[in-house]
Amino acid sequence: MTIPLSKSTDPTAKAALQRLQQLKQQLNFNASAESKQTVVDMKRERDAADFNIEELAKLWAGGERKYQMMQKAYDIIKSDPELVVQPPRNFLELSREEFREFTMGQVYRLAQVFSETEDKDQAYEIGRAVHIYSESFSMRFGVHVMLFRNVVSMLGSTEQKSHWLPLIDELRVIGCFAMTELGHSSALRGLETTATYDVDADEWVLNSPTITSAKWWIGMAGHTATHTVVIAQTIIHGKNKGLNWFLIQLRDLKTGELMPNVMCGDIGSKVGHQGIDNGWIQFKQARVPRTNLLSKWVQMDRDGTWHPAPNPVVSYATLIPERLGLVTSMLTMVSQALTIASRYGVVRRQGPKNQQIMDYQSHYTQLLPAVSFMYMVQASFETLDKQFAVLTSGGEMDEMVYLNHMGDLHAISASLKSQVGWYSSDILETCRRAMGGHAYSAYNAIGHIIGDWGVFTTGGGDHYPLLQQTARILRLRLMQVLEADMYPELKFKSSSHYLEHAKKYMDQKSWQLEADHMEDCLKDFSLLTEAFHAIIVKRLHTIEQSVRKGVPENEVLMDAIRVAEMFCAAFLFEDNAERFGRVKPTSLDPGVASIMQRLTGLWGLHVLCKYADQGVKEHFINANQINAADTLYKETCKSLRYQIVGLTDAFGYPDFVLKSPLAKYDGDVYEPYFETVLQAPNSVAVPPYFERYIKPLTDRE
Repeated sequence: MTIPLSKSTDPTAKAALQRLQQLKQQLNFNASAESKQTVVDMKRERDAADFNIEELAKLWAGGERKYQMMQKAYDIIKSDPELVVQPPRNFLELSREEFREFTMGQVYRLAQVFSETEDKDQAYEIGRAVHIYSESFSMRFGVHVMLFRNVVSMLGSTEQKSHWLPLIDELRVIGCFAMTELGHSSALRGLETTATYDVDADEWVLNSPTITSAKWWIGMAGHTATHTVVIAQTIIHGKNKGLNWFLIQLRDLKTGELMPNVMCGDIGSKVGHQGIDNGWIQFKQARVPRTNLLSKWVQMDRDGTWHPAPNPVVSYATLIPERLGLVTSMLTMVSQALTIASRYGVVRRQGPKNQQIMDYQSHYTQLLPAVSFMYMVQASFETLDKQFAVLTSGGEMDEMVYLNHMGDLHAISASLKSQVGWYSSDILETCRRAMGGHAYSAYNAIGHIIGDWGVFTTGGGDHYPLLQQTARILRLRLMQVLEADMYPELKFKSSSHYLEHAKKYMDQKSWQLEADHMEDCLKDFSLLTEAFHAIIVKRLHTIEQSVRKGVPENEVLMDAIRVAEMFCAAFLFEDNAERFGRVKPTSLDPGVASIMQRLTGLWGLHVLCKYADQGVKEHFINANQINAADTLYKETCKSLRYQIVGLTDAFGYPDFVLKSPLAKYDGDVYEPYFETVLQAPNSVAVPPYFERYIKPLTDRE
């Protein structure tokens, strides 16, 4: 909760505060030596930072202006009861029904804020602040904007965009994204929903022919969406023209009732994201005009003459921004969990010397690499955003530019979504366990994050097929170089640019860095970069040769997955090594530049240790080098131990966003935690089932 009752805008807060004070008078809330020490420890940790925390926060936020606007946005939403849950209600205790209504209320209120706020940049940051506060809101609004709107924007004709985008932007229509089906997800070619052209009526007829063809897991389809974009098998004159996108109305704008021959419903309880109404959709010969085929790349004449896209892959253009958007959400969630675990780790004391639990190697060697990972991914978005801008050409995608660059961006976006998803799953559980005995309390807020997290490892593409696709692209590029000296000319630096020099890497027998000089790789990042590139090239070549000798793809699947993971991890290191490892002067604050260089080095060592098996398989690195790298890795973590509070502070999350009394900024955690427990429903009352179940047992003759 972390908003004091005294500052709540809820009309019941005053009475709740009086009740809390009455309860506390009956309890012993006298401060102990341990509870007093928490504030001292937190201040000392914050003062130990070797850099200006606010300057690093500006880098994380995307610059000083964005940082200042975000701080203002937090101040605006904090006391708005339609955007932030006000005590005595607790965000972490909302029922599914309460969550659904509150989240839709956030959408409604934010629409008002957008219309009322003259500074649209500030309005956007207010929206982002709400995204950060509530993952359910982020997903619900994201479905409308990142999925529904993006499909119309990227795949619609000029006329279609002119008509629909203003309605979408003003929320006059609320959209969802109907792709996955009950029996089909990542394997899109197996989708069963059909759109058949009725030439006499000049209409498309949408149909769900089987139980497994029902559109499933569709965000906002349960109760909210008025429209959807649907991907369906396109049938014209009895012939299947492949998968294409159609815009369909689901509900009446005035009544909310379903349109004729459209059936939608809620899919029920989920592990997390209770604030979004994921649903199912079935079509029973539902009719829409011919013009509802999204027709930037494909067109059809009145008589049914079909004009196909230059390449079918253009229909999947929206999947790249979807994956990048999911990564952004994952960073938000995991960086909050890391902030909570780090703050608790420096105020909680345990052990024979009553030391801070963050001092244990088992703590800081787990959390600090995770923190460095957050900064690596966040910084690399600068590169990825520029690359995606080349692909989309400002919304006017050039056919050849798109097709030439699609493979490269698909490879890195697919592997990034997978790398962040899998590693962050481990990070979240590490953060939860780092809360010690309070790891099982919902009030640590990490459990709620984990509940919301599950969708990210499968939604937007399961990680196994995504990484398999990445590996196949890399293998194709590698063999084109080795067999035909061919490498594509791109308008940006490819994430796999080093494949162009594959022959050089194939000739390298082993890593020449001596184990006794392992620390040199922190002085010269190119030592690590070159090693990673050589290992990746050799592993890809080994896998390709196995397949060519007749080994089934499925038998090398896990090897391919592993090298695709390493490819992404190496990209993050190289991209940030170029950004923060330069000797030449930087525009960054010197302290910020220094800490980012240290974090980059830590990430490089993490990659080396985590994927050492890949180098061993190719006889490129040896046991002495691995042992030396592992020792340096732990030493580097230890050298950053007293930077962890400053590093997580720079994520910029106010206490009310973190929602955990165990992670308060000032370190005063025990009394607010106890107060939170006391404010829970029926925390000290006789249970309603006492008369029925307890009294008959205890009050017997």
